[in-house]
Amino acid sequence: MAGDHKWTVCPKLRPTARMRLFCFPYAGVGISAFRGWAEDADPAIEVCAVQLPGRESRLRERPFSSMDELIPPLVEALSGLLDRPYVLYGHSLGARIAFETARAFRRSGRRPPTHLFAGASPAPQLPWPHPLMHRLPEDDFLSEIQTRYGGIPRLVMEDPELRAALVPALRADITIMETYRYRPDAPLDLGITAFAGTRDPMVTPAAIAEWRHQATDGFRLENLDGDHFFTQSARHRLLEAVRTTMAGRGLHKEPLDSPWALTGTHP
Repeated sequence: MAGDHKWTVCPKLRPTARMRLFCFPYAGVGISAFRGWAEDADPAIEVCAVQLPGRESRLRERPFSSMDELIPPLVEALSGLLDRPYVLYGHSLGARIAFETARAFRRSGRRPPTHLFAGASPAPQLPWPHPLMHRLPEDDFLSEIQTRYGGIPRLVMEDPELRAALVPALRADITIMETYRYRPDAPLDLGITAFAGTRDPMVTPAAIAEWRHQATDGFRLENLDGDHFFTQSARHRLLEAVRTTMAGRGLHKEPLDSPWALTGTHP
């Protein structure tokens, strides 16, 4: 495996897996958003979670605060892992990062993903509909995050050291989300499955359904029981969607010595 190991963590290596699943977390967190995915995935799937700078094992690194800054080094880091078919799952902000990663792979001639899974995210072409908060003072910023999304433990809110560890990456990610500007381009040559939480207060199913315009090979919208953060509560359903998509497209039959295998780039 030739990827940059700072950027990806594959908790359960599967050298004979027929495909990889790259997972892109939501704002402010790292690979912990996908705890248990590698162990629960189909044996034919190797799960690799993306670890962005500024969180968890990369806490001392400066987090990126713009999509244009983030995508080039991320694409370079993932390029060594494109030796077999792969799909992308991105949650909330992670869905837009996954989308822009797929578009960057296309521009550079690298092996494209077979499918994109987007969770709890409005389609990338839609403008951000909420008041901006990335420049708010820290107390107001955290209060607004808690009001909109919840999910910050009280212990973190009240402990200055824990807040100091959380806020830089969270603010940087919210900045990416609020300053992201979609650049029109042709839809991706793949299928997209999008997931909406039935109790998500921030993203409507209608906004998620607009992902259909970014795919040329089919679109499916699934409603899941959950709030905005369902990467754990719906983990088994999400992994089953990946497995059935893989089986439906015959990915388990693609030879690992395909023309992409050595470099991940188009022959």
